[in-house]
Order: sequence, then C-alpha cells, then structure tokens
Amino acid sequence: MGTRTFLLLATLLLAVTASQALSEGWNPSLAPRPHLPSLFMAVDMNLQRAFLVRSQDGTLRKIQDMACTTGMRNGGKLLEGDRKTPEGVYFLQGKVTSGLDFDSFGNTAFPLNYPNPADRVLDKTGDGIMIHGRGRRFGPRQTLGCVVLENDAVDRLDRYVRLHSTPVIIGDGLRWSEARKYGPPPEIILGTWGWAKGRERRENAFFEIYDPKRFEKSSGMSFAQFREKTLREFSQYEWVDIRMEDIQVLEGPGYMVSTFAQRTMPGGEEGWRRLYWMRKVELWKIVGEEWIPQRLGKRPDYAALAGGEIRDRLSECAQAWDRGDLKSLLQAYDRAASRGEERGREAIGESIRREMDEKKPNPYRGEPEVRIAKRGVEVRLRPAGGHARSLLFLPGNFDTWLIAREEAAP
Repeated sequence: MGTRTFLLLATLLLAVTASQALSEGWNPSLAPRPHLPSLFMAVDMNLQRAFLVRSQDGTLRKIQDMACTTGMRNGGKLLEGDRKTPEGVYFLQGKVTSGLDFDSFGNTAFPLNYPNPADRVLDKTGDGIMIHGRGRRFGPRQTLGCVVLENDAVDRLDRYVRLHSTPVIIGDGLRWSEARKYGPPPEIILGTWGWAKGRERRENAFFEIYDPKRFEKSSGMSFAQFREKTLREFSQYEWVDIRMEDIQVLEGPGYMVSTFAQRTMPGGEEGWRRLYWMRKVELWKIVGEEWIPQRLGKRPDYAALAGGEIRDRLSECAQAWDRGDLKSLLQAYDRAASRGEERGREAIGESIRREMDEKKPNPYRGEPEVRIAKRGVEVRLRPAGGHARSLLFLPGNFDTWLIAREEAAP
C-alpha cells in the first residue's frame, strides 16, 4: 500500500470515527456522591423520559417519571435553528404562566439558561429553550429544541423545583448506578473555596483562578474590563466575609459547574453563584460565571454568628496554650499578622514561646467583648491575672477566623 493511499484511508477512518462520536451524544453517569444536589431533574433524550431525582442518604430515588418529547434532530444543540435540544447542565431561570399559546406551551413554561457560559465558550448559539407543557398530545422528538411534558406533569414539577437552584441534566442517554461514587474532583471544591477566599483577600492572585481567553468568550467583556469591574467592587469595603451554603457540583459535557448560595457579610449582596470550570492543561480554571441576586430567607444575626465563632476560636487558642502546643496556636494567626512589635508567624511564635517559658498567664482566657468594625471584627479581652488585649480578626479559610493584629488594649 502506497503512502498516499494509506494517508487517505487514515483520514477517512478519522472522519468516520469523529462522526460516530458526534452522533453518540453525551451520556452522563448518575450515581450517589458527595456535593450532588438534594433534588434535580434529569432528561434522557434516547428514552424520551424526564425524571425528578432525590439524592438522600447515599441513594438516588426517582420520585417522578414523566414522558417527554425533545428536539426533532438527534445530538446536542449547536446552532440556532438546528432543531436540537441542548445537552448539559442547566438551571430553571424563571416561570412563565401568562401570554402562552396553550396549544403549544400549555399552562406553564420554565426558561432554561441556555446557552450557559460553557456553551458560549464552545460557540453554541440559540435561545428560548424551555421546559413546558402542551395543550395537545405529543409523540417522540417533536420540538424545536425545548423539553415538553404533559401539562399535569409540569404542574407536579412546579411543586418540587426551586428557581435558579434546581439543576436540569439533559443527556442523549442517562447511565444510572447504585454504586456510590467518589465526589467531584477535589480541585473544583478547593477552587470554589479559593474563589471565595480570593474575593475576601482582594489579592491579584484571585484573577489567576480564571482562564482569561475563555472567560472573554463567555462573558462578552475583555478580561481587563472584568478585572477593573471586580477591583471596583473590592474597593467598596475594607473587608468582607463571604459565606457559601449548599455547595453543589455537577458535571457537564467537557466542563464542571459549582453552584452555591452566597451571602456577603456584614451587609452585602446575597443570591446564587455559579462557577463554570474547564481544564487548561492539567489545571481547572473558571471560564464563566453567573450571579443571580435573590433573597435567601431570613438574614442571620451576623454579630451573634461572628461572636460565637470567635469565642470558639479563642477557646481553641487557650487550650493550645495550656498544652504548650505552639504549632496549633500559630494557625490562629494570619501569615502577615502583627503581635505588638512582632510581624509574621515566625516572629510571633518566638514571642509566644518566651511568654510560655516565663509562665505568664494564659492571654486567651476571659470573656471577650466583640464588635463588628470597619477594619474587621474587633475583640477586647481581659485575661484573669493579665493585661487587657485588643485583637482584630479577619475571615480565614473554610469559615474560620484569623488574628490579624494583637496589641495591648489602651
């Protein structure tokens, strides 16, 4: 066989293989695992079935099994007008109950956030994708891209789902497993916490979590504009404490999305945040994000919350002092903290060791006076038999607190 003939056959083989891969579609694997939403919707386009799934106590349970109809053409949506249903992870971003043509849309429609940031990175186009009812009977694959359910099924759906937080997983076929899987890549969980810590610290390192080129495609703004906008947000407050609740991680075709309820304390914004991640070489980087401002229920008493956590932190410090455990005690200090004239953990460690050797009173015992201040959370502490001290606390990793400054109280 000649070289040219061999190359021609190899090219044809690659084209056939690529065509088969595209026609196979995305087949997500659904199994119990950590950080899975407690409730989500899953659509199997091959079976033309939709499911409401409860994740609880290490098991997945289908609490609703519904007939559906999806796009007329096979494969995930790529372009506007291709009559395909998108494959991936989406969220219900609204509810429409008026102005609908009953014959086509039934009583209710739930718009989905297609194209999501990952779709835009992949140059997918189109809009108007919804989950809705229909006023007439339907058969398989009869829509222009939406997911259509029976009207009574949409009414039942409305009793379970929560706008902006209930995810919808749409795949060519769903693979179900009872075997418990490991959680999502640890880089995604740690990266999500790192994103929150980076915003709290307001450091340039925060922007290293992002993939600038892909982020520009998903956001429609240059990365320089995004940086400038973010720095303006940083400058509004001297410090912030970002609290994340209900962290969920889902896998899409070629991307991951981490989503959580976010409260910015003491008195900032609250709502739902979604971070979209893709691999860049061996690292996961944020390629896009979505922010949905929303009231998350009764706002906690932040002064009481922070005061209780700081009292616990001081109790840990007092116990470490009693044990002579300098290593654990220094973990309560920020790396750039000051203690009197000392700067940094190493110098602070030497100062504390001298006080321990001199058998001085435990400086972390006593009833603290806690106050939310402009620079952080200020604490005045008068240990028994010792001098009053003033401490400034700032948020640390994983909802902990770090001592940023410690000095004799005036």
